[in-house]
Amino acid sequence: MATSKDKLNKIIENLNEIELAEVIDFAQFINERRKKVFDEAFKTVKEESETLSEQEIKDLHESSSSKSISYTEMWGNNDL
Repeated sequence: MATSKDKLNKIIENLNEIELAEVIDFAQFINERRKKVFDEAFKTVKEESETLSEQEIKDLHESSSSKSISYTEMWGNNDL
C-alpha cells in the first residue's frame, strides 16, 4: 500500500516546472495560513483557573509520595 508521501511524490513527478512551482507556493501558503490560524486561536483562548477539591489535593499528595497501592493489591493475583 502506498503511503501519502509516495502518492505525493508520484503526483509531483508528473508535473511540469510551472505546475510544480504553483503547487509549492500553494503548499507554503496553506502552511503559513495554518500557523496563523493556530496562533490566533491560542492567543484568544481564555485561561480558566479551577480550584481543586480537598479530595483531589489529597489524591495528588498521595500519588506524589508513592503511597499508591500496587496492581496486585488492587486486583489480586488473578490473571486474565
